[in-house]
Amino acid sequence: MNYLLIFLTLVGTGLLKSPVKPASQPVVVLELFTSQGCSSCPPADRALQAITQQAARSGQQVYGLSFHVDYWNRLGWQDPFSNKLFTDRQRQYDRALNSQTYTPQLVINGRQDIIGGQKGKIEQAIQAIQQQPASNFVGVDGSVSQDTKQVTVRYALSAAGPYRVNVALVQKEARTDVRNGENGGRTLVNTNVVRQFKTIDKAEQAGSVTLPLPTGLTSDQTAVLVYVQRTDNGQIVGAKQL
Repeated sequence: MNYLLIFLTLVGTGLLKSPVKPASQPVVVLELFTSQGCSSCPPADRALQAITQQAARSGQQVYGLSFHVDYWNRLGWQDPFSNKLFTDRQRQYDRALNSQTYTPQLVINGRQDIIGGQKGKIEQAIQAIQQQPASNFVGVDGSVSQDTKQVTVRYALSAAGPYRVNVALVQKEARTDVRNGENGGRTLVNTNVVRQFKTIDKAEQAGSVTLPLPTGLTSDQTAVLVYVQRTDNGQIVGAKQL
């Protein structure tokens, strides 16, 4: 019997307080806005992969997401992972952070942007966040179920918001032979490529999201990241990879 699902159902109906433990350590979410059509982006893609893999080996809660934007598509290469919704998300950040729109742009915990290839500066920003007390963050738990067409994600938070909850279905790794554009002739490797994404504004303390399952992907090729933002300033205060 899946007791977590029972807990989440009871929390969602208001019959039980959240069973989720408070955050045990700070979390860091790195949102990289990138494109296969941008010659400056592969170093940022590699930096994201290296940073997140090292963090995983060290038991640190540092998560990376690759959002492929669509405004490079007109310059010779149609990025197969690009989506206008991701471009819109980047521009929302740029308005909030008073930043220009560029690639590769890395947004750290929703409050700071750094050029995606500047690995040293990114690591410094991560270290600064990790020095914050765990009490500044929210515990997140959840579960995933799927059939041949869709993925259902159930989540619960250790505290009530209001919060904005984001659910990203990612392809862990993608290799693409780029034929045209600035990266023509290269084989690019992208990590944690966002394939489906949904945001719940003013989310309840527990809930669920259903996302279409991309064609051709198996469960071992994918993961789900649930991450939580404050509604007043967009700061990311919790995350859980499922």
